[in-house]
Amino acid sequence: MTYSSALKRLTFFPQKEDGISTYTNSIEESVGDSSSIVQGDENGVLKSENDASPEEADNPLGYSIGNLSIMVLILQGLVGTGIFNTPGSILKSMGSIGSTYVLWLACFLLPLFSVFLYIEFAGYYPRRNGGEVAYLEQAYPKPKFLVPTIFAAVSIVLSYTTSSALAFGQYVLAAAEIESKTWYYRGIAVAALTFSALCVAGSTKWSLRLQNVIGFIKIVFLIFMVILGWVVLGGHTRVKDPHQSFRNVWEGTTTSGNNIANSIVKVTFSYDGYGYAFGVVAEHTSNKIKDRKKAQKQLLKNFSLFAPLALVIVFILYILVLTSYYAAASPEEIKHSGNSVAALLFKNVFDNHSANKALGAMIAISSFGHLVTAVLSHSRSLRECGRQGVLPFPKFWTSIKPLGTPLGPIFITWLVNFIMIVAPPAGSAYNLIVDMGSYSGYIFTLCLVVGLLKVRRERRLKGLGTEGQILPLPCIIVLILFELMVLAIAFVPPKGTLIGSDVTFFYAVYPIVTIGLLILCCAYYAIWRYALPKLGNYVHREIIYCLENGEIGNKVIQVKLDDLEEWDKENQTDENGVAKKIFTEIESIISEK
Repeated sequence: MTYSSALKRLTFFPQKEDGISTYTNSIEESVGDSSSIVQGDENGVLKSENDASPEEADNPLGYSIGNLSIMVLILQGLVGTGIFNTPGSILKSMGSIGSTYVLWLACFLLPLFSVFLYIEFAGYYPRRNGGEVAYLEQAYPKPKFLVPTIFAAVSIVLSYTTSSALAFGQYVLAAAEIESKTWYYRGIAVAALTFSALCVAGSTKWSLRLQNVIGFIKIVFLIFMVILGWVVLGGHTRVKDPHQSFRNVWEGTTTSGNNIANSIVKVTFSYDGYGYAFGVVAEHTSNKIKDRKKAQKQLLKNFSLFAPLALVIVFILYILVLTSYYAAASPEEIKHSGNSVAALLFKNVFDNHSANKALGAMIAISSFGHLVTAVLSHSRSLRECGRQGVLPFPKFWTSIKPLGTPLGPIFITWLVNFIMIVAPPAGSAYNLIVDMGSYSGYIFTLCLVVGLLKVRRERRLKGLGTEGQILPLPCIIVLILFELMVLAIAFVPPKGTLIGSDVTFFYAVYPIVTIGLLILCCAYYAIWRYALPKLGNYVHREIIYCLENGEIGNKVIQVKLDDLEEWDKENQTDENGVAKKIFTEIESIISEK
């Protein structure tokens, strides 16, 4: 399709007096400017910093996220199955009770620093959903579309919530005392995944209410486990020696750097999940305030209080639950409990089927709460990928019709995880794919932490100084060193073998393949962005579209060199190749080849 024929099939917003509907903002880029009423243009389009995706002045997804939701989303993200499974293997690696307490205490600082890193980003970009995907786009605007292209590809292919779904299936079977055959728990996992996707697709508000109920159940159950530990320590249960784990607490402490490093990774995994709350920042009620400065100040105040508060509450509960585990069993029992340390607690205290069934049911509920949160947040990340303009079929990713929720991203989230549940055989193949997803996540997190330094530098160059900075530089350095350590650990071989601990082949396959996939994405980007336009005698131009419910996004189109001068003149293209006209019908826009 030529430029002229395509132009005839496009519809524009009503023209202003100058004949052009532009995205000129009524706000200043400086956050501190007193003239900061958020209006956008007549179509609600806010021009974003660094030539990134345009912001939606009036979020079409609504404003259902309150302060309670911030805490619940962090709680649901953190408390899945980790605290019920990993303490046994961590004690086995560390060797002593005292060293594990130090580890859980010290590693708490890492997620705490990370939460404030996200809060700082949220303060800079309060009207962007998606968390990591939006912040990476802002931090790395050049080469244009490189980071969005890589993140979109990896997010679709390697972002999974299957572990929560599969855990739900396994614990449901355990609670029902049914043999945990592969296709039994996979079938239940598919049902849980489908139900969670339907909940999020049906209503954001009601899915959050469901989250609140599950979150309350989680808190009550964790408090029950804490009180149970106190009762055990008081000598009021069948546990004969509740203080045996607290004698000689440093005995057997490991000196192996590899063991310590792997234990650090496991503990931080149990603290992971706080990022889900930042995937819905633009939907927070603070953004209903029209004054940008007041809205930003209120949002920062709320997230700075309630996000760390939720993390501290989970941390305190974790330490107390850990104490309950240690009170109910000897160190040797715990070391050999594998991934069933919570079951060991209930066995030693109650020793009856009803208690074990109740434990299975509670962990299943915890897994399901984590699953719903992951689907909710991931759908927002995928929608942001779609709004950035690098994915085909922009309306599919951006539209919220007909239920006011992003059905396209929710469906893709469901589909990818459905395939991951039913397709790979249990064992090495499945573990390889999951490990690749985790490793790519660490790479993006490292880029995000470094990206904060880039954003700060750009803001200083704009004359904003240190305004908005929250996380001290030493904390940022700690986060960078931690991410580098995690990335490096993947290449350290297991003791005495080159076979991976959870696969039957070379231990470093997953980091090598992941890095190879990222390089492949870069190669695709170079071909798409530079080679094909040169061969096809066209250039990329960027349009901004606005759908009927106020959904706003970018779309990259091809314009032939012969038509370029006419196209740029007609659409008043700026120096970044972005047309200033706002399009309302995008079905006929030239698709990218």
